[in-house]
Amino acid sequence: MSTQKALRKFEKIYNNTYNNVRKYIICKCYNLNDVDDIIQETYMELYKKLKEKKEISNYQSYLITIAKNKIINYFDAKQKISTVSIFQESDEKNFTIDLDSRYRYRI
Repeated sequence: MSTQKALRKFEKIYNNTYNNVRKYIICKCYNLNDVDDIIQETYMELYKKLKEKKEISNYQSYLITIAKNKIINYFDAKQKISTVSIFQESDEKNFTIDLDSRYRYRI
């Protein structure tokens, strides 16, 4: 499919499905900063499929499925970050929580 045709089709699908896809992602994800990223990734995936001329019968269902997989990946990544970081003893009275290399908190 040509780029112009794909863009026109994408815009039409986007306008018809955006509200429902956004509601679904918000209900599952809660963090609005991450919601926007997941929406973007979801629609980027759709655009790639349109350019590949993939036949999709129900765009709403297709986008919800993509969003579901993106959310699963999001929570898997969050889980890995939280389980990798463990209390590290820095001395007898203080402990450092190493949540991420950028954030360190002392208790």
